[in-house]
Amino acid sequence: MRPRWLLEDEFSDDLPETEPSRPVGVCAEVDGLFADLPDPGLERFALVDCDPEPGLRGRLGEVCLEASLHGQAPHGTWLRDVTVAGAGDGRVELTGRVHAEHHLRPVRAMPAVSVDGFRLCLPDDTTLARCRAVEGVYRSRPELEPPSVRLIGFRPEPWFRELLADWRPGNLRITASLSGRAADGRALRTLEPGVFADVAAVRPSPLGPDLFDVDLDGGMVDPIPARARPLWDDWLEHRPTTPGTWRDLDTGMRHEWLRLALADHRHDIADRPAGTVYHLDGRHVTDVNGFYCALGEAVNGPGGYFGWNLDAVDDCLNGCWGATTPFRLEWSHFPVARTSLGGDEVDYLVDLLTERGRVEVVPVG
Repeated sequence: MRPRWLLEDEFSDDLPETEPSRPVGVCAEVDGLFADLPDPGLERFALVDCDPEPGLRGRLGEVCLEASLHGQAPHGTWLRDVTVAGAGDGRVELTGRVHAEHHLRPVRAMPAVSVDGFRLCLPDDTTLARCRAVEGVYRSRPELEPPSVRLIGFRPEPWFRELLADWRPGNLRITASLSGRAADGRALRTLEPGVFADVAAVRPSPLGPDLFDVDLDGGMVDPIPARARPLWDDWLEHRPTTPGTWRDLDTGMRHEWLRLALADHRHDIADRPAGTVYHLDGRHVTDVNGFYCALGEAVNGPGGYFGWNLDAVDDCLNGCWGATTPFRLEWSHFPVARTSLGGDEVDYLVDLLTERGRVEVVPVG
């Protein structure tokens, strides 16, 4: 089995100043890289010594709990499906859920000595309440932690092999980003923070001499959804050679397809000149991710990338992503997008493209 995953240290404090990263090793498999986190359950929170605004009532949906930290920028935590369950005597009871993604979940503890108070607000920054303290938000949630990682058929770099030889429980930590290694040698970054965990066990691997199976005591910071594994398997063998391989995917998997397209984008190819005409096949633009998939392939061919959110498209329009502005985009089957996304959403996308005369969008059919 060929090594399919590369671990690269970009985070250690002892990295040489001249090297922004160093390879840790390669392995055949990374158990725990693809995993589905459980959907967070409904919880109960409380705002203590609370001064509510009139809007703090009923179903609130998504809200931000902002901690005012002494001498620092406020720290925001997003909660979803929030409803006011009751209020009285300066205390407001809420029900809601945290986010599953690690980087969006509440920290385990907020240092009370440095917190001046809290503000609850809506996504548009409308203040709902201010309070002295909160209950139930900042705590450990082990049920949401991803499965621990196991490196299978791991071939360490010489510097890390020396550390493994002296391994004892608690004395060796891996901090690494992960990239897939394609059959032709291309490296496709997973675009996730990676793994930050202590080595829990080391043993010879049955996959070959000088290989190890390494257990870690923690999981990926944010695993890739398990359903995306077949996409990675296919792409690591051969990138798409025909357009539209994303068309039968649902919106979540189209996002994962875009992750691969971004990871596989080649920056060593010059942008095509200004005035080029591109053809966007709009037959399957049934959601916004379908638009990003179709736009990427219009500009950069099968498996192409030209943004996977609004900010990324705007960045691509500034150059070094395949096209020089101004250019012409002929969008076929344009009504499919208007019907599926709605006129306002499509108008917003078109306005982004045409802003400052960067793109001439021509609806066709």
